[in-house]
Amino acid sequence: MKKNSRREFLKNTTKVGAIAAVGGLMINSCSDNEVKQNEVVVGKSNKEEILYQGNTKYWKTYYLVAK
Repeated sequence: MKKNSRREFLKNTTKVGAIAAVGGLMINSCSDNEVKQNEVVVGKSNKEEILYQGNTKYWKTYYLVAK
């Protein structure tokens, strides 16, 4: 008898969870609020930009193209 009640509980919670998920998706898709980003996001990173300076022809070509 206990196994049957556990199964019923799991079935019911799965159904309710699925209905809630579908309802949330429908509400989210119907809203007209679009998030648009017009600015560049500036972070607060402590890392420094490392530019590799090499005298190889590959680095020279890279820096010529990158300008």
